[in-house]
Amino acid sequence: MSNEKLQQLLKELHRELGATQALDQQSRTLVEKVLQDVDRIGEHPEPPDGMEGRLREVVLRFESEHPRLAATVGQVADALGKLGI
Repeated sequence: MSNEKLQQLLKELHRELGATQALDQQSRTLVEKVLQDVDRIGEHPEPPDGMEGRLREVVLRFESEHPRLAATVGQVADALGKLGI
């Protein structure tokens, strides 16, 4: 998977996050932290500590109430894995 595809997925995730009004503050904070983690990958070759766990937590937390958002986060996690991150 290319870095370009990852960037497309991140844009989609930002868009979906902005469109989702029903997130509680804790969930929104968690997603924003994941987005910051992913943005930092471009600056540093190593992923931030705890990033993988945060990605999994977001997917699990949103699977039932926000399945589209969970799927997008899952795609981002897959893309990062394919890039070796």
